[in-house]
Amino acid sequence: MNIDTGLAVVIVAVLVFYLRLIILQRERAKRLAQTPKTTAKGGKNQPRTSATMYSILSQSLRDRVIAGVGLLAILAGVLLNGKIIPISAVQPYWWIPTAIGIIAFSWAFKL
Repeated sequence: MNIDTGLAVVIVAVLVFYLRLIILQRERAKRLAQTPKTTAKGGKNQPRTSATMYSILSQSLRDRVIAGVGLLAILAGVLLNGKIIPISAVQPYWWIPTAIGIIAFSWAFKL
């Protein structure tokens, strides 16, 4: 498989995306581990129940709009790479909207 500069940039963007998700999940696990355990009448420890549920999806409208624009940029990059969008001047640079879109899509995930 021939890896050119564009594909390498997209691979790095995907790795940054997944690294961000891993960091968010670790922070979530830390928060859940720090919640106090509830005790029953008998004094035995019951399974942890969290009063607040943590969602990894962002609740901010701005973050969701940025993620939506990122998704559209990914789609545009894929269509440029597949030569479905016949703009020959920008087809060699398909990786730019794809990589920017991947990074922008990561805004959909917050603690």
